[in-house]
Order: sequence, then structure tokens, then C-alpha cells
Amino acid sequence: MQQLLASSVIAELHNTESSVQITLPLPTTPLKTEQWLTQFVSLFHFQASQADWGADRFQVVLTSLKGHPPFQCLLCIEWLCEAIWLEPIGSEQRPQIISDYLKEQGGAFS
Repeated sequence: MQQLLASSVIAELHNTESSVQITLPLPTTPLKTEQWLTQFVSLFHFQASQADWGADRFQVVLTSLKGHPPFQCLLCIEWLCEAIWLEPIGSEQRPQIISDYLKEQGGAFS
């Protein structure tokens, strides 16, 4: 699997009303998905909860490890939709908080 770069992720962030889309190629196997997740949480300082697999989707709750206050978001990868996105968790969260955090954390690697 090709190494995931913070700069590549940041370049492909797109905020919508309800999520932050990451327009990168999807991992092609369950193993590559796990490897992608491991690289993503390491690059952007998240802790991942137990992953949830479906027939054509992968979801995991991520908790930020840096910045205050910490927040949670749901990482979704759906092969049927051919999409990767992050959804805020909680009524106080907005997609902008997620993308700002990713840019801040990923900036250390630029």
C-alpha cells in the first residue's frame, strides 16, 4: 500500500453541510483499509474505536488526541458510493472543526 501523506489528505478535503469529504482513492481490501486507518490516525493524532464493517462500508469513531476540547467524528468509507468522509458527532460539532483540526495537525508534516 502506498504511504498516506498528510499533505495529500489536506489537499483533498472538501467541506459539505454535514461532513468533510476526502477525495482520495479508496483502499481496495480489508487489510489495506486497516493500514489506511492506522496511517490516518497516526498522521492526524486520532484514537480509533472498534471498527464496524458492513457489506460495502467501513466505519470507526475517531477521538482527537490534540487540541482542546477534544472531539469525536465518524470516519466512513463506502465502496458502493466510492467515498471517504468524516461526520461530526454531537450537536455542537461542525464539519469545519474537523477540517481545521486536520489542517492544523497535518501542517506539522508539510
